[in-house]
Amino acid sequence: MSEIEDYQSLMSDLIKKQMIMLGPNLVLSKARQVKGLTVGDDGAVLAISGEAQTALQQLANEFMNLSGQIAQMTLNTLLAKYPGLKKPS
Repeated sequence: MSEIEDYQSLMSDLIKKQMIMLGPNLVLSKARQVKGLTVGDDGAVLAISGEAQTALQQLANEFMNLSGQIAQMTLNTLLAKYPGLKKPS
């Protein structure tokens, strides 16, 4: 997989897990506010325009504002599957 595909998979996984915890309407609304992300109704990231790392940071920030430490722990668990990707600060 290419790096961009890894970012798409990581963000898709994060969105889908947040949908389970917080509900799809709220999570999809927040994910779709992230500039450069195109998100399907199932939570899959369909496209990233612009810098993928920046989009991941913005997405993580949106979810951490909603559910704090839970979102951070979920992201850290998912990042373990993508060792080549940079962790948001």
